[in-house]
Amino acid sequence: MAYLIIIDRGYRGSAEAQFFDALYGVEMLGDQLGGMDVVLRGTSVTAALAGAAPPPEVRVGPTVLNTLADPRRSVRALVDKGAAVYVDEPGLAAYGLDRAPLLPGVTRLDTAQLAARWGDYAGVWFL
Repeated sequence: MAYLIIIDRGYRGSAEAQFFDALYGVEMLGDQLGGMDVVLRGTSVTAALAGAAPPPEVRVGPTVLNTLADPRRSVRALVDKGAAVYVDEPGLAAYGLDRAPLLPGVTRLDTAQLAARWGDYAGVWFL
């Protein structure tokens, strides 16, 4: 039985610290726990947008820092592993993205309706 992970913030971390973003963490934990489905709400809905620009590179003197997290890569990896990835329709609408194309395999959903299915999961986690 899979777990349901709900991510509300699209925070990508910082260049100064070694970290993994929440979506990458979900991908790794899902491998160990037998699967995880993901709901993107709030600012995290932008991780599911198709055609979005790649993460920017940061130049510090002669050094180019291009290792920032790419949340779209993580969403694609989750879909490729068979995870259901849902994007909250009201969240998209709140940012004017209700008609924006999403990555293949991502489903638009009013997450208020998804709450009725929480019992189908081994657990529901909020990140």
